[in-house]
Amino acid sequence: MNASPELEQLFKKSLEDFFCFRIEDISERVRKPISPSREESHTIIFVTEGTYTTKIGFKEYTVKPDQIVIYQAGAVFSTEQINTKVNGFTCHFHPDILIGKFGNHTLLADFEFLHVGNHPVINVNKDAKPAILNVLERLCAEFKSDDRPNPTIVHSYLYTLLAELKLLFGQNSSVNRNASFQITSQFRKLAHQNVKKNLKVADFAEMMNISPNHLNKSVKNITSKSASEINDEIKLIEIKFLLYQSGLSISEISYEMGYLDASYFTRFFKKRTKVSPTAFRRMIEKS
Repeated sequence: MNASPELEQLFKKSLEDFFCFRIEDISERVRKPISPSREESHTIIFVTEGTYTTKIGFKEYTVKPDQIVIYQAGAVFSTEQINTKVNGFTCHFHPDILIGKFGNHTLLADFEFLHVGNHPVINVNKDAKPAILNVLERLCAEFKSDDRPNPTIVHSYLYTLLAELKLLFGQNSSVNRNASFQITSQFRKLAHQNVKKNLKVADFAEMMNISPNHLNKSVKNITSKSASEINDEIKLIEIKFLLYQSGLSISEISYEMGYLDASYFTRFFKKRTKVSPTAFRRMIEKS
């Protein structure tokens, strides 16, 4: 998009990398296609009028009215065609928003449609549409408010939106789930169930009765990441939950997560977040 004071004003506020607005508010400013990109955040696009064509991975999708397309965090996407006659909403948020003070990690693990490799298009039926529109309108209003977006409101409405999408995602029975997809889904489920046991990829492979190499190949085929990277991401989510929501000390969280060596736990966290657990908690307290 061409730079302008209006765009700077639109995007100036941020709540852990969050924004939500109507597509038509910015579509006229789009000047060139989106080259292949990878984001660390999720983007949900709900088309209400017109069509929107995009590519996720190697597959192209044409999103029609009353359909939602999800750019899952970590997925490669691009848009070759510019269509300024599209109406709807776009909601963009970093996964960390979902693990804030009001987060619920059991729900977070259940939002399969946010996992790379899952079918990214969801059909919105006439019964669900009013609720989804209402939530997106509320998120847009909160983002456009004069003050910084209220974390309580953003978290609450985001969870409501994701809960609605979870129900709709379950109704999409035409999704082709191959062997790699099934293995990856089973691995994710086991990683969440055993997040505090500090297990390695070989441990999960043994539980699944497959070789570590086969597990890694399957997970990488679906997510473009190794099984170890996915396991680390799931552990980081749990650690951040504990830092956000519990009064446990850093050493107690280390022990809770299965690390007998608190210094190793700190190195693990800092290597992947660029800050220590103590510094991360200070950031939370200041926010």
